[in-house]
Amino acid sequence: MKFQLMIAKRFMLGGRGSGPSRLTGWISIIGMMVGTFAMIITLAVMNGFEKRVINKLIGFEGDIRITAINKHTKLDQAYNKVKNDASIDRAMLYKERIGMIIGRDDAKKIATFKAVELEGLDSFYDIEFINKGLKTSSPEIVIGNLLAQRLNVDIGDQLTIMSPIDQSNFFGIPQMIDVTVSRIFHAQVLDFDDRVVFISPDVGNRLFLRKQNYDGIDIRLVDRKNLVDIKMQLEKTFSDHLSIKTWEDLHRGLISAMRVERLGALAVLCLIILVASFNLVSTLVLVIIQKIREIAILRAIGTSKINIKKIILTQGFLIGGIGVVIGIGMSIALIFIQNQYGIIPLPADVYFINQLPMVIKTIDLLVVLIITIFFVLFSGLIASKRATILNIRESLQWEK
Repeated sequence: MKFQLMIAKRFMLGGRGSGPSRLTGWISIIGMMVGTFAMIITLAVMNGFEKRVINKLIGFEGDIRITAINKHTKLDQAYNKVKNDASIDRAMLYKERIGMIIGRDDAKKIATFKAVELEGLDSFYDIEFINKGLKTSSPEIVIGNLLAQRLNVDIGDQLTIMSPIDQSNFFGIPQMIDVTVSRIFHAQVLDFDDRVVFISPDVGNRLFLRKQNYDGIDIRLVDRKNLVDIKMQLEKTFSDHLSIKTWEDLHRGLISAMRVERLGALAVLCLIILVASFNLVSTLVLVIIQKIREIAILRAIGTSKINIKKIILTQGFLIGGIGVVIGIGMSIALIFIQNQYGIIPLPADVYFINQLPMVIKTIDLLVVLIITIFFVLFSGLIASKRATILNIRESLQWEK
């Protein structure tokens, strides 16, 4: 192997005075560098946004959700068990129903009412409240920032809520309750700011006349790493009469879409590496032509075709490896600088963050490395095949 490496270094980019092969060689290095850099940065940005979305989803809904398969099933007993479990940090019972909100100037909006203990919003849900809130003796409602803008209301304003499904009298007129906006939250994920509102259990009981039992239990774990094990343990504990789903089960479509998008971006960026590999093939072929006499001499003194092939492959890995190493180094340096100093800003009113998020995983680096090695190997095999079919006598005569 030392022999092949020594010859490959002497053949590197055609040696001194080899203008065409040296130029195409540097183009190959730059192409590999740009392709590797682009793939790693793209994966890091997509990982950053995915991590942010996942954290926001978990912060708004919890790690695990327990719901009743049968509407007549009571969740009080299950709640008492899970809240005393050492692996569970917090648990919250809730009732949920789609209803209508009537605001100023008779503005109406369909929303999902979630009846929970409002005192536990700060401790259970990881959401940002725009203000400290208003203490009031009247029934309270906590709404999202976007919904507040749509209804043109602020803290202390009055709203009327109703549930058309729950009729309160013989004539089928639903119960209407006047509530006061006590807090406004900013979820910063999906359409939660516009779709979900929180009310107290007392208001929920008055509003949801046809709903006798709780709809589910949101659970937040002490250690999220044990999510799958805790889910299996809960399934064994509560048998088949309760449905137990993790945050990933609840948003499987969104998670799958983000992963497919990442694979699509990776496939498109592989085209940069493919173009660079074509340049690498041309570089190696030019080196073979320029060093045809030396290759013929090596063959004449007994060097096998396999060793000649290894020499060209080694040179291909040397040229391509330089670009790959530089690309990986530059991308990791940029990710580190961005995470430390935030040199790439984002408009906060659009993305709800002021800098571009970047998260790189070891598996992503391994995938990029495998892809680049494959293309470099492919280029080297094509070029080395050209070197092994050379005739020794004709090569020496051609050089003369």
